[in-house]
Amino acid sequence: MVLLDLEDAADQAAHRSWMRACDVIDEVATHCDSDPVWAMRMLLQGRDQARALSTPARRAIWATGSPRLALTGPWKTLAHTILRETARDGRPIPRWLAAPMPLREPWAPLPLRQGRALDGCLAALGIEINERELVTA
Repeated sequence: MVLLDLEDAADQAAHRSWMRACDVIDEVATHCDSDPVWAMRMLLQGRDQARALSTPARRAIWATGSPRLALTGPWKTLAHTILRETARDGRPIPRWLAAPMPLREPWAPLPLRQGRALDGCLAALGIEINERELVTA
């Protein structure tokens, strides 16, 4: 059974159409300075794809690999928080996906909309983003 599970996992890894955690970080790192809206879109798409992975093999594949590009500063805090949130239900998380540290200065990755609630978890880390900006469905 173990060998069949490994064979299934290898086949799924070769033919996957969803992003692993390291792929998400690479996309965010590529676009965070030039197009923050696209970077946020890729981050949320990667989060949603991770939530939808229903088999242990796919969940394990999600946690494999290392990013090619370095993500630093507030985008690192944001991306690591969002991706770690996906693994709260016991799913595997990559070793490199460090626990995020609070920012020294408040930061908003997207323009804030006045009168709308901020996400409390991210606000505790110094990231100001409207809750609604994190909803994709």
